[in-house]
Amino acid sequence: MGRRLFDNAAKRSWWLVHIEAHRKSGLTVTKYCHQHGLTRWTFTKWRRELTDWEEEKTQRKLASRRRHRPISPDRRRQATQAFWAMHVEAWQWSGLHLRDYTAALRLSPHSLKRWRNLLESEEVVIDWRALLHPSALPLISTNISTRTKEMECAKVLTAAIEAEAEPPKRATRRRYTMEQKIALLLETERHGESVSSVGRAHGIATSVLFRWRDQFGFGKEKPAVLVPVRVVETRSDRSGEPSLLADLLPKPDGMMEVELADGRRVFAPADADPEAVRREVAVREMQP
Repeated sequence: MGRRLFDNAAKRSWWLVHIEAHRKSGLTVTKYCHQHGLTRWTFTKWRRELTDWEEEKTQRKLASRRRHRPISPDRRRQATQAFWAMHVEAWQWSGLHLRDYTAALRLSPHSLKRWRNLLESEEVVIDWRALLHPSALPLISTNISTRTKEMECAKVLTAAIEAEAEPPKRATRRRYTMEQKIALLLETERHGESVSSVGRAHGIATSVLFRWRDQFGFGKEKPAVLVPVRVVETRSDRSGEPSLLADLLPKPDGMMEVELADGRRVFAPADADPEAVRREVAVREMQP
């Protein structure tokens, strides 16, 4: 009997009714098939397909799940928390932008930002260094020096004081407004100040200040542009040639240029006497 016959929905429903009736009747397979005119071999095949085969498939699935049991959720969550806590701390110390750090290590920017927020809000508290493999820990000498013994004695004396002291506050990520960033960048532009000195004074990484400079356009002065100029001759070395500034003011129609004694030039009618023009200008300048 081919598998295609078992996939017929109508036949499966018809034989399922007979199999359920046989289970409730309490008769043997032979007697039940004889009463209903069924073939014992066909009835056995369908019963195995609809009941025994389903139970066998369920058992195989359960056995497969037992063999391939996943890691405990608590352990998987702890390893994930340690992984992201390590990357969040490394990113904050690197001074890089979120996109630059995730692109360099092929991480998800959304996941790194999400875990940063979880760790800062203390929804997740984990010490990832405590979960490092022993091979990744720094080497520690087994020999105890005299200095170590003295430090242990001092710790015994100060243990009570340290027990009463408040636990250190957890360092939080500082956030600067745009006005504060611009004020810090203006401080780097002062005479005698450098980016590194301002960063040390305010506890900011130098790379962060340089990134802000690029963001706000500091240090991007326009290159110098050479402008063409014309040299004007002085009175001491002036010759009989016309002045270079003579062509700046066009001469009106029907007028002529008259040069005064001090080198200035005025316009007068074309038929006027130059000496009369000079005398008239001198008289007007002497009037109050």
